[in-house]
Amino acid sequence: MQKFLDNYLDNFIAVILIILVACILNKVIDRIIDKAIKIKRKKNVTTLLMFVKRIKKVVIYLLAILVSLTQFDIFNSFSVTLLSGLGIGSVVLGFAAQESLKNFFGSVAIVLGNPYEVGDFIECIDKGVSGTVEDITMRHTIIRTINNRRVIIPNCEMNTYTIENFNYSENENVKLVDFSISYESDIDKAINIIKEEMNKLYHPNSKGRNKDVEFPKVRVSEWGDSGIILRAWVWGNNNNDVFENTYKLQYSLKKRFSKEGIEIPYPHVQIVDKK
Repeated sequence: MQKFLDNYLDNFIAVILIILVACILNKVIDRIIDKAIKIKRKKNVTTLLMFVKRIKKVVIYLLAILVSLTQFDIFNSFSVTLLSGLGIGSVVLGFAAQESLKNFFGSVAIVLGNPYEVGDFIECIDKGVSGTVEDITMRHTIIRTINNRRVIIPNCEMNTYTIENFNYSENENVKLVDFSISYESDIDKAINIIKEEMNKLYHPNSKGRNKDVEFPKVRVSEWGDSGIILRAWVWGNNNNDVFENTYKLQYSLKKRFSKEGIEIPYPHVQIVDKK
């Protein structure tokens, strides 16, 4: 026992110190990355930092294991044999982990290609899934849907989908909302009421690509079977804001239309008593 301690005690102490340094280094880098994520930065930096956070953990502990093994002579004696078998093992491992490797390189392509990032509201048109990107791991993308469910899609598949990103260049969004009024109602009065209520909501940015955008914008969309369809361009600071403004506009217009005598058409049922 004494001989064993004399020969290997220093090696075990070195291994413990290596592992301790690796753990401390991992924690320190995690804190630095978390602080950097909290700072408002340009697009895709948050996604890149989260991806680096996962990669560095694997790299740090893998290096710690390799350095720890070099502390023992038995590892150095069998290093040539180990490296020779590593080539064959890597081929076998490559076939076994083919899907994982495809997803890993798919995640690298997403981070570098920047089609979407964490926090973006996207719609996978081919998949029929829409929601907010909650996380991009080394294997899959997690999407939080509007009803707060999580859809997990492998990254190799995400790279093949047609994706509509509502936050790709800027957060401002617009939604076309239709309102129906009866043919007997004053159409000009109805349009003015809609514009007045829209002015109380979010206005599109007057700079950049939206500088020539008409606001508030209301048009006669259709002569329907039961009434005239008026279409409004409702803006919001982001996708969620657009939906909130749509709900607010529908609520306020119902009250204003009732007050101003604008009739909202709806189906009527006439009951005939034969007696």
